[in-house]
Amino acid sequence: MNDSRPTLGSPALPRWQRILVNLPGIGLAALWGLGEATFFFIIPDVFLSLVAVLQWPRTGRHVLSAIAGALLGGALLFHWAAADHQKALAAIARVPFIRERMLTEVDEGFQTQGLYALLWGSLQGIPYKLYAVQAPQYTRASNFLQATAPARAVRFLLVWGAFGWIAGQLRRRFALRTGHLLLIYSVVWIAVYAFYWGRILSG
Repeated sequence: MNDSRPTLGSPALPRWQRILVNLPGIGLAALWGLGEATFFFIIPDVFLSLVAVLQWPRTGRHVLSAIAGALLGGALLFHWAAADHQKALAAIARVPFIRERMLTEVDEGFQTQGLYALLWGSLQGIPYKLYAVQAPQYTRASNFLQATAPARAVRFLLVWGAFGWIAGQLRRRFALRTGHLLLIYSVVWIAVYAFYWGRILSG
């Protein structure tokens, strides 16, 4: 079955959109999840919300793929940090917008909340990669990875679902086309990152 088939009364998706909502996009979601869990600094939510705007809810596999990529990235970083914590930490510290105070928050989270810190950190904007690099000091790899899946899934699903639902409402109630929705999508993420990066740089 072709998941990119249009809904009743809607035009077929342009080629670039079909690419993103089908297998190549699923692969990109996995790579994005892997990259952000290690050395990339743009969260997978940006891509997951894009495919949700294009075609929701048929892009749920993208969310699963991003979670799988994050698990792989978390496992790689955990084992590197377990073998050579200082070198792994130094590498992560060079990622843009990583700040030393974030590391303090990660350690405090592990000490007070245990593995639940992964969830709260995700919702508060603390990069997952910092939890992966500090986790060997607090838990085993199996426990960390078991906590990673639900911690990543909560925010990924919330963002993906919110963008998809809102896009659907705007299409039905105001007859907005995909081009208009993509403009709104772009403005939202520019505003989110302007605020987030501004807060980090001024902190």
